[in-house]
Amino acid sequence: TAELLAKEGCTVLIHGRNPAKIESTLAELRALAPDATLHGFQADLSSMEEVRGLAAEVSGRFPKIHGLLNNAGTFDGDYTGRRVVTSEGNEYSLAVNVLAPFLLTSLLLGAVRASGAGRVLATSSISKGAGDALDDLQLERGWSGHRAYSLSKLCDAMMAPAEGRRNARRARPAQCMKVVTDPHTSKEIMEMHERYAEPPKLCFHTMDPGTVDTKMLRAGWWDGGASVRTATTSFRMLTRDSYQEASGSSLGGGEVRDPELRARLWSDLDAWE
Repeated sequence: TAELLAKEGCTVLIHGRNPAKIESTLAELRALAPDATLHGFQADLSSMEEVRGLAAEVSGRFPKIHGLLNNAGTFDGDYTGRRVVTSEGNEYSLAVNVLAPFLLTSLLLGAVRASGAGRVLATSSISKGAGDALDDLQLERGWSGHRAYSLSKLCDAMMAPAEGRRNARRARPAQCMKVVTDPHTSKEIMEMHERYAEPPKLCFHTMDPGTVDTKMLRAGWWDGGASVRTATTSFRMLTRDSYQEASGSSLGGGEVRDPELRARLWSDLDAWE
């Protein structure tokens, strides 16, 4: 997605945890899109303190953002195979996959709204589930790597409903300031959509990227999957006019469409924020 946005002439902001990987990614993107305007930002998304710092740095330099892609994700206790608790007391997958994008989106929402044609997109997964654990988000009972991941993707998916709000006016063409967090969110997007969506000025969507050959897929499921270069769903949703005309694309599901469960989740996340 970052590569395609750069080739389209967008100003692209990428995030990562490892400074060396950020620089190597920027170098690769510059080779592929020599005229692109690219910026890198470093933060550990398991730390809400660092998320706040990231948001402050980004919004301070870029007061208008046209697209925010929450695509960062982790699995299985940061690939340790055990339940990891962060220094702030949060189960690791919950922190990175749910709390971080919720907080980051909240802190950057003003900049996205200021663009006049902003979109927030979160990566969920068809693997979402573990709805019985919505009253135990920290998974203090019955933790496993897959269960924590499934619960986090359910929380992500509950942010945007399939029946998005529509606006009869033609959306303005998507403009070109995109923030790509590297690399998942969706139950909160449903609730953000319900609370804040105002298409074509501000839209919220979630999506499943497909079976893509990533470290996470290889660690938790199998080797293989499509190349990341062919995983273009997020690029389409960030740039096609139809996703500015309506808000609320999501993966659906019973918990996702339950307003009481979404409100309770929002309250829980707001308390941790």
